Amino acid sequence: MTANQPLVIDIYYGDQVQDFARTKAFGILGVIHKASEATGFADKLYGTRRKLATDLGLKWGAYHFFHGAQPLAEADHFLSLAEPDADTLVALDWEDVPHLGAPGAAAARAFLERIEERLGRKAVIYSGNVAKEEINGADAYFGSHRLWLCQYGPAWRVQPSWQRPWLWQNNGDSAGPGPHTIPGLQGLCDNNTIVDPMTPADLLAQWAS
Repeated sequence: MTANQPLVIDIYYGDQVQDFARTKAFGILGVIHKASEATGFADKLYGTRRKLATDLGLKWGAYHFFHGAQPLAEADHFLSLAEPDADTLVALDWEDVPHLGAPGAAAARAFLERIEERLGRKAVIYSGNVAKEEINGADAYFGSHRLWLCQYGPAWRVQPSWQRPWLWQNNGDSAGPGPHTIPGLQGLCDNNTIVDPMTPADLLAQWAS
């Protein structure tokens, strides 16, 4: 598999979806959609697009854009809006927050612990430089979660808690080697691939585990 073959898209209300059937036909296996942010924001298109995607047999996931000041309240807010079933991937979006900076590792851990307490399974961690900067060395707790790595370009590097990414966002809008557009969506679109030895079958089997 080439490093730039997209298998998953991640989107939010600002992305313009035209036809998920074309997206699936292109080879996309799953959609991870923003559900919430901080303690008060809800993505208005999450529910509608969830039905459109799952009716076509696409895998579905939800992510929360983390601010970090109230990690338990943020986790509860996220779950109330994402309404994850057993087949829904749930993800912590851990990155720099405009005008606020990066949430710390202790806050991220509190959020993750709350998700596991309520769902009985672990969230995926979406992060790039923030995880590398905020986690000290190899951390067994963070390393027990699957890493959805944000790193645009032809090569990847992970924080020492992981050996490799579970999912790799190597194309973000106009950054990365491409492709930057996906059939069925208008305009630029973040997309994600996997790395050896993982296969598309593994991705599907592990999706919400």
